[in-house]
Amino acid sequence: MRRLIVILISGVFLLSGCGTSSTALSGQPSPLPEQSLPTQPPAATREMTMPEPTATMFPTMSTQPTVSTAPSVVPTVVLPPTAAPIATPIPAVPPVKETPMPPADQGGVPALPPNAQPLSPPFDGALKKQIEQAKQDLAQRLGIDVSTIEVVQVAAVTWPDGALGCPRPGMVYIQVLIDGLFVQLRVGDQLYNYHGDGQNPLFLCDAQFGPQVRIPLPPRTAP
Repeated sequence: MRRLIVILISGVFLLSGCGTSSTALSGQPSPLPEQSLPTQPPAATREMTMPEPTATMFPTMSTQPTVSTAPSVVPTVVLPPTAAPIATPIPAVPPVKETPMPPADQGGVPALPPNAQPLSPPFDGALKKQIEQAKQDLAQRLGIDVSTIEVVQVAAVTWPDGALGCPRPGMVYIQVLIDGLFVQLRVGDQLYNYHGDGQNPLFLCDAQFGPQVRIPLPPRTAP
């Protein structure tokens, strides 16, 4: 039943639609034969024209970064204060008192020890004899007269060893103190030294070295 009703309603609507369509078509005028419809120009289509971009020239900017030079700072090196060297006081060394040595004969031989005791004339017989023997020896060596020889000084000495103050190279002498004599003679400006032990004749100590200068004697002390 419902189906039938639906079909009927549908047919009514279809009939209504067909009548409306026929009415609409009959209202339009029919074109005349051989009369063409005016052709209308196509409506102008308004195109959207986009303006072309205008390039604006800008000044070329350097792309290199600007490096700002900072003022160089020189590091200041602070050195620690240098300590002044402290002078270490050196204890004063007392000067060594040197025993004065008498002048040497030529050849480096000491002529007279410091303990010499000058003797003054008149001399005793034994001493006078030894002085005369020394003068005779010197006169023969020089080929002169004995009267031209002058006695400069005579002294009693204590020799330190058997060399009697006139050692010879390569000789070995007894190491004992020996009491002896020292006699100095002069010929003109030349001096000659004679040594002895007080018992044997005096000998010319500088016979191999030539004449000697005068040797001052220390003052004689009272016994």
